[in-house]
Amino acid sequence: MAKEKVLIVGLGEVGRPLFELMKESGEYDVYGLDLDEAKMKTLEQISLPRNIDIMHVCLPCPNKGKFITIVRNYIERFRPRLTIINSTVPPGTSMELCKTSNEAKIAYSPIRGVHKGDDYMKWEIRRWTKYIGGTTRQAAEAARRHFEKVGLKTKVLTSSTETELAKLYETTYRAWMISCFQEMHRIAVHFNANFDDAVDFLEDTHRARLDRPVMFPGEIGGHCLIPNAKLLLESCDSEFLRLILKSNERRKLEMENPKTKEEAEKIKKRAENLQKELMDKWLKK
Repeated sequence: MAKEKVLIVGLGEVGRPLFELMKESGEYDVYGLDLDEAKMKTLEQISLPRNIDIMHVCLPCPNKGKFITIVRNYIERFRPRLTIINSTVPPGTSMELCKTSNEAKIAYSPIRGVHKGDDYMKWEIRRWTKYIGGTTRQAAEAARRHFEKVGLKTKVLTSSTETELAKLYETTYRAWMISCFQEMHRIAVHFNANFDDAVDFLEDTHRARLDRPVMFPGEIGGHCLIPNAKLLLESCDSEFLRLILKSNERRKLEMENPKTKEEAEKIKKRAENLQKELMDKWLKK
């Protein structure tokens, strides 16, 4: 029996590890597609099939409308029986794509993990439960069977909207906690207090109760937390989200002060050491 054909569209920090994981499983004939010719040259494939069984979308989504148009064009080109969106997208994107693609079978299942290289991301994909939301129940079940076939843990939610929100909540929640530490540091400066001493108290609490984690009080960088907060804010007005963005813009200026930067770096190191300590304990269980 011929294997199902799987296409990964977008071979970046998410798509390439997913491509390798699918290929290494031996369960599918796996193909990759990227506009970057250098990335395409690393693949051992001569051409792409005209029709695909399952298509994974691993493209950035800076704009909802443009993203839907691009993915719809790929659906029309390859006619997959199932399309799985792995990208971070605004709530309602998968449903809208389904409606504008002749009710194509679409599921949303975001990639989770820290970007430290392809091998590390493959480990992260295997580590986390693959949450799935479908535009229909049939789409969700098809995606579940697909991921379980390569040995991944899965959980199906009510629909694609809940899964889209969950992905945005995950990163926005972390951004909010960092913003809290930014503000706590400002308050410590106001009282001319040793912020590291105060955080030591929180660290001791976290070890015992595993809540109130120590976060980084520096500027929020990277390509997930702030962009995802903006994506969510574009979809739903929220003073809470605006506070995160406002605090981080203020922090950029504050970090130009050498003393502020030094104190923030000290807490960053404390947070990293604590995370490593607790992760090592968890891995030994």
